Amino acid sequence: MKLTVLLLAALLGGRAMALDSRNLLLNSTFDFHSFINHREGRAVSYSARNVACWNTDGAEDITVLRSSHIPENLRPPVFFRNGVKIEPGKRIYQFFTLPEGNLIPGDAVSLKFYATSGIKGTVRLLKFDSESGTWSPKDFGFADKRTFPKHSRGELVVADAAEARIAADAASPQAGAVEALQIRGTFSEKNESDSNAVYAAGVEVEFMNESDSSAWVFAPSLIKGQTAVDAVGELRETPNVYRHIPRTIQKLWKGEPIHIIVMGSSIDRGSANPPMYPYNEDSTSPDFKKPLCDAYDGNFGATMLGRPDLEDHFAQPRHYFSYGGRLKRELMIKFNLSADKILLNFMAADGSCIGESHSGLKAYCELSIPPNPNQNGHKSGKTWQELYPGLFSRPGGPRPDLMIYGSGANEKTDTPDEVAVFEGAIRYIQRNYPNTEFLFCMFQNTGGYTPNPGDLQTLALRYQIPFVDFGLIGDLVNTYSNRYAQVPSDGHPQAASHYLWFKQLEKAFECHDPIAVGQAQLQLPERIHPNTYGWEGEMCSYRSGSPRLFRPDAFIIDDTAFNCWASFEGEESAVLVDGKKAGTPRRAFPSIDLRNSLFRFGNLTLGDRHIVELAAEAPQFTGFDAKVCPNRQFISISSPLWQGDHKAPLEYASQTGFPYGTHILILESGQSISIDAIGSDFSVVWVDAEGGGKLQAVIDGEEAFTTSTAEP
Repeated sequence: MKLTVLLLAALLGGRAMALDSRNLLLNSTFDFHSFINHREGRAVSYSARNVACWNTDGAEDITVLRSSHIPENLRPPVFFRNGVKIEPGKRIYQFFTLPEGNLIPGDAVSLKFYATSGIKGTVRLLKFDSESGTWSPKDFGFADKRTFPKHSRGELVVADAAEARIAADAASPQAGAVEALQIRGTFSEKNESDSNAVYAAGVEVEFMNESDSSAWVFAPSLIKGQTAVDAVGELRETPNVYRHIPRTIQKLWKGEPIHIIVMGSSIDRGSANPPMYPYNEDSTSPDFKKPLCDAYDGNFGATMLGRPDLEDHFAQPRHYFSYGGRLKRELMIKFNLSADKILLNFMAADGSCIGESHSGLKAYCELSIPPNPNQNGHKSGKTWQELYPGLFSRPGGPRPDLMIYGSGANEKTDTPDEVAVFEGAIRYIQRNYPNTEFLFCMFQNTGGYTPNPGDLQTLALRYQIPFVDFGLIGDLVNTYSNRYAQVPSDGHPQAASHYLWFKQLEKAFECHDPIAVGQAQLQLPERIHPNTYGWEGEMCSYRSGSPRLFRPDAFIIDDTAFNCWASFEGEESAVLVDGKKAGTPRRAFPSIDLRNSLFRFGNLTLGDRHIVELAAEAPQFTGFDAKVCPNRQFISISSPLWQGDHKAPLEYASQTGFPYGTHILILESGQSISIDAIGSDFSVVWVDAEGGGKLQAVIDGEEAFTTSTAEP
């Protein structure tokens, strides 16, 4: 009896395996959302020029049509919801990584589709570029003299491919099949390139129209198996992240201009080692993978890549090939927009972190820094108004619509309480530029690069901000690949890895009918961390010559958070806050930079006086940016709001830069003063002097504290 049960279970299990023909493609039904009616006022909801989760090379390369609007002679012999008409010489394609398709080396995939004559269906296994040996940019006359493995130069390359064509004489849609493309993959932990290795990344399915007239494709099925069949069910659900950025999506539907700020570090703006050069990507050319120009010498132009419309919008190849640059180019296609409708503003900078970025938030949000290659990724020479006139003519002006948080590699501000620094930036934006939306999609090299994804996941819960987990997918890809193929050295991903990053971020903009109900992000909800309050206010700037810099090496901050810049000699230095070491700063950093500073800190108690000192040889603070808590009100002792039988306040010459006003009140023993004020937190400033007696504070009839005024 026991044997019978086991055999039955084995047979049932084998049958279930044989019937598991789920479709590996996203949106194999070619569902779409038509914004024609919303944008143009035409009663068209049955057709569009873009299909969710599929890509084209141009905004008008394809037309998708609902089945009821397709002529009967063009309909396939199977159920279908929509069909895609592809223009001559154009294509539609979809890429996904191996882990997203539950694929491992040794698996086989097969494609079945229905199409009219002229259509070629292709399945490709794509891998990271890796050739045996090393190379140096200097061999091409470039500035960088270093030597690198021949890893990940430019875009992904084809490891294997198979294709099928529909017969040229077919009078109606016919079935096409590509069968048994084998998945290969090589696992390695060595930072060595290898021509024989297959550092697999994912699978691409493409439908190309090779004819001179329009051609149609319907109902594609990509399954795991040796034989191409019509798929049963879907392996993956179509993403609906778009509903969490409803304001941005609606603007894209309408064709309105939008301002996107890319936050982060060198990783986010595409800095890498080797630099992200533009390469010859024609695999049939003898110059395949030869770099076309140097990275930072000013000779790059988008025109050399066939995009003259983007010439002024990308100053360097790193911006063009970064996940942000790819996103702009794809949004232009998906929503049929010109380059002047999408301002991609790179606040991301080499070495920068979220703590340092607080000094530049206002300047970047209000476009007070002109177009500049290093500052925002644009070519110099034109004004923002010339590049993006629509932003300046809209009622809200050029304020940001969407802020993307990517890398967190350089953070380490107030760790492990850095969630407050991120949260403070979000709340500052929400206070000053209401309804700006946020999108999280963080790089997390090998799953252990930075602790900050956990902070942003926490913020995603509290603020209802979408979190797209590229860190997870990027790490899983390494299971049957080589992590150095994605990131050849020092943590900076190359162009192919930025492509994977972009493909995850892109999911936030995929939408099709029926449209799900939008979910607006929460504006200024309850704070996650008490330190956030110190980071979310306005920034007050103090520069050399300010009386607030009362000593070359000391400064009293306004509340609890600050950025600072300074010069000093030698290599040894430390920043002290209230006499205790708060951290080790960078090398001397005297120049004021809105994205990089000498040191930043904010893990301090509210309401106390905090003194920042620089312990080094010949220290000289050159600038301080101090956060002022929101709604904080300073009431000088000379204010008429104070009541009591005291004498008039006296003028007081502060020796610490006048942080608390210019008057002082001396209370005799037994005297008191009072004030009616609205607030939740109160702080009293006194002069610490011997023989000053005790100071007692009473709030709403209850003693708050009693302290000796001889204590600072």
